[in-house]
Amino acid sequence: MASAIEIKQKNRKNVLRVIYEEKKISKAEISKRLGLSMPTVTQNLSELFDKELICINGTFDSTGGRKAKAIGFNADARFAIGIDITKNHISGVLINLYGEIVYSVRLRFRFEESDIYYREIAKLISHVMEKGMVGATSILGVGVSIPAIIAEDGKTVTYSSIIAATNLYEDLKDYIDFPYVMMNDANAGGYAELWHAKMVKNMIYLSLSNSVGGAVLMNNEIYYGDRMHGGEFGHMTLEINGKQCYCGRKGCADVYCNAQNLSNLTDGDLGKFFELVDTGDKKYVDEWNKYMQYLAVMINNIYNILDCDVVLGGYVGGYIEKYLDELRHLVSQRCTFATDGSFIKPCFFKHESSAVGAALYFVDKFIEEI
Repeated sequence: MASAIEIKQKNRKNVLRVIYEEKKISKAEISKRLGLSMPTVTQNLSELFDKELICINGTFDSTGGRKAKAIGFNADARFAIGIDITKNHISGVLINLYGEIVYSVRLRFRFEESDIYYREIAKLISHVMEKGMVGATSILGVGVSIPAIIAEDGKTVTYSSIIAATNLYEDLKDYIDFPYVMMNDANAGGYAELWHAKMVKNMIYLSLSNSVGGAVLMNNEIYYGDRMHGGEFGHMTLEINGKQCYCGRKGCADVYCNAQNLSNLTDGDLGKFFELVDTGDKKYVDEWNKYMQYLAVMINNIYNILDCDVVLGGYVGGYIEKYLDELRHLVSQRCTFATDGSFIKPCFFKHESSAVGAALYFVDKFIEEI
């Protein structure tokens, strides 16, 4: 049997959760929704007001008599920082308790295990706090996403071919003054998409950036696999004895579907590549068609095995929406099962999804522990 303290904690969490989900709700509606007495609701609201987690957000229209106060969630009560490390860039985001980006920045800075590089990360953290006008006491923690496989402890790098980051967690201890955790970049991006989707039970997140990765989201949770490398779609074979992959094997999907195949044609400017595709320039249209053919094969393989929505993210995912009809047609032509390809979805976060997802680790933890 639950103790009086446990019941009180459960009631407070439930009251906060319904306010969080509704964003704007009356005291009477909270009581009705949760089956709690008005005195119990009032007591919990008082405690949440004291913690500055909720606020009065106007009033509701009256049906006669006094207008009911609208109770809202204070999304700016706490914040989290996300850092996304790639081979050539560092991104930083500041998010509130709704996962909304308050401020973001991306710098070109090549990764290296050095004091200079780690100081740059420390400066970036200070910068996003300054621009977001947030003090240290409001920061829950810093999530760091990297293109590597991370052990279950959120600290140990078990595989890292793109950047040499074998001891990164320990190296950052002297440079980050907040709790921090490391996440695989594709898993972080998938986590951000799942957070936004809310009601989606199963989903595949396919990250099409300068490397190709992904996340398997089952029953509203990330499926990491027994050895923490679930969702490594970039290393399925598309061509036997095909082009050389950075992993040492040949013919991997990463070789054919990474964003650099496109951006390298326009001096690293992916946006420029798609501008030229839209003008009908044959050279770029041909390259895009070739890319789409390989992408369609990869998506079809994933769909045949896992049978759920596939969300396209990463650098290319930010541009894919206008080409979805064509891509869906290519997949439906190849698929064994009848489909119009509508299971292929564009991402919600067009930019910085990995940084947001890494930061959301601390937001989710905070909400759960209230």
